[in-house]
Amino acid sequence: MSTLTKSRQVPLTQGTSVKSDLEQPYRIEELLNHGDIKPNNILIDYTEPAVEDQETTLIKKVQISDLEDTVIVPPGKWLRGPLCGNAIWRSAESWARSRLNQASDVFSFALVMVYVMANEMVLRVPDEQLNAEDSWRHVLRLHLSYFADIEGVERFLEHIGEQNPFFERILELINTFGPENPRQPVKHWDFLEPELKDLVAKMTYLDPRGRITSKEALEHPWFR
Repeated sequence: MSTLTKSRQVPLTQGTSVKSDLEQPYRIEELLNHGDIKPNNILIDYTEPAVEDQETTLIKKVQISDLEDTVIVPPGKWLRGPLCGNAIWRSAESWARSRLNQASDVFSFALVMVYVMANEMVLRVPDEQLNAEDSWRHVLRLHLSYFADIEGVERFLEHIGEQNPFFERILELINTFGPENPRQPVKHWDFLEPELKDLVAKMTYLDPRGRITSKEALEHPWFR
């Protein structure tokens, strides 16, 4: 069994198929909030193509590891307080230590999908920025560049509330964009196919209340 980090050395080319011998698609139990979804925590048991002209990789088993921080969050409820997840895989609401739930895992899993399909860690910043005391500034600016629009920012600020320190920080970061330094939203990413871009955009919407659920994601045309 390997982690996704170890198995992803090159991006999958368009036309390469991946299938599972499981009768039902794998999805996270709806009440569980893992809090640390990233490639290193997803274990896969798979077989490589038997011959060079065979393009199918058989996924035999998938497991999510590192469950010690997993909590049950009932539908419509939120978890508040912990700084969950890895810096380059966590959601904006987790950075803000605001209300989070399964939608935060959906966000992180979308980033994993981009990594698996395109070998891109889209929130990766240089080590000196990642290790800086204000690392949030550098990573959250990418969140705003890729996943935010005006409505999304307004809703996210409403979600975290004016008393949250990140309320003013988000407003400050928004002002760093302009005509000479524009945002780079998901829809402009040329390294993803159109249907995957649409799915990723819906899973990474800045306000967690506006993201699609894991069930809705599995019903997206990209998975068919």
